[in-house]
Amino acid sequence: MVAGKVFSVLPLLGLVLGASIRLDARQNDGSSNSTAGPYGLSNADCSNITLSIPVNTTLTNFTGVDNTYSNQSYITQQVIEFTQAQANWTSEHVSNATHTLNRTFSIAGTYCKPRQGGDNDVLINLVHGIGFDSSYWDFALSPEYSVVKVAASYGYATFRYDRIGTGKSETPKGGFEVARAQTEVAILQGVLGQLRNSTTVGGKQHNKIVGVGHSYGSVQTQAVTAQSPELLDAAVLTGFTTNSSNLGGYLTAGSYSIANRIFPDRLGDKPDTWLVTGSNASDITGFFFPPHYAPEAFDLARATEQPVTLGSLFTVGDVGGVAQNFTGPVQVVNGANDFIFCSSNCWAGPNGTDIPSGVKMLYPAASNFTSYIAEKTGHGITAHYSQPEVAREIVTWIQSQNL
Repeated sequence: MVAGKVFSVLPLLGLVLGASIRLDARQNDGSSNSTAGPYGLSNADCSNITLSIPVNTTLTNFTGVDNTYSNQSYITQQVIEFTQAQANWTSEHVSNATHTLNRTFSIAGTYCKPRQGGDNDVLINLVHGIGFDSSYWDFALSPEYSVVKVAASYGYATFRYDRIGTGKSETPKGGFEVARAQTEVAILQGVLGQLRNSTTVGGKQHNKIVGVGHSYGSVQTQAVTAQSPELLDAAVLTGFTTNSSNLGGYLTAGSYSIANRIFPDRLGDKPDTWLVTGSNASDITGFFFPPHYAPEAFDLARATEQPVTLGSLFTVGDVGGVAQNFTGPVQVVNGANDFIFCSSNCWAGPNGTDIPSGVKMLYPAASNFTSYIAEKTGHGITAHYSQPEVAREIVTWIQSQNL
């Protein structure tokens, strides 16, 4: 189970050759509008919206775990056992029995439409990763760091939402049974279904949708391209490769701790089953590449860090796979020094290739595949000096695909 459909094909994917674009990061104080499109960085008109997303899906049962854990020693013990021997942990704690999850989730989102332009009928759907909420995509350090604002400057509308347990979305109880990768993929499918087939968001049906994810959000977006390719017209997977060799290193370095004890003022109402990185050092190790970000950027990311459950952390590899029927274009975007998905060197693929290009094997029918690597950039791309250029690259790539 935990080895997952995506990561089980790693030895094969590592052999795939591919050309990647290299971006040199430059320190940027945000004062320049050089990354903006023709309509400028103040072109986004945003409104908050709460969606009701029904989920009816079959999940495997966890066994021999404490679903309401509140003891730090227990949490750390599970991480150690999982990272030392994932197959053994899965064999012991994941059964062949299943249950049906049938409930409706309250999902908080933000729709932003361009004040000028916006005649391309394309919506960019943004899904954040672990440790963030949807503000990842509208990073408040500077307008240039905001994918939302850069997208609007080129005339694109965006929708971003807080995944369960983060931001203003619903927080399920329990550490294993509900909050896990399979549930979140089902939620994303429900969100995309409403964007495509209803007028709930933006007052219209969106005929063309580009799915953009970061990290865990990319894992979910990739899973949708494999399971429900009709829901997306293109995909941009940031902070994502098929290399899971450092998953254990990331989980160990994260020192995941009970969120309401680390941030009592901000996350004091979260159940004990929801976790955050245990210290500034833990957060930096997993998500940053010193010193290539402003101190204020780290402070902002840490001050807005969001929680995750063991259930989600341990099921990242359980979703996704080869998207045989996805025919749209795909872009993969990574920081060259991504600790989680590249062991801090995304250029270190086999035979002189880069690691992200291996994702191409997941998309045999894609109309176009591009890999883009930003130098001097860690896993949490949005906080690094390279982010303004990365944001522009994502949006202009979408534009280049006639979307």
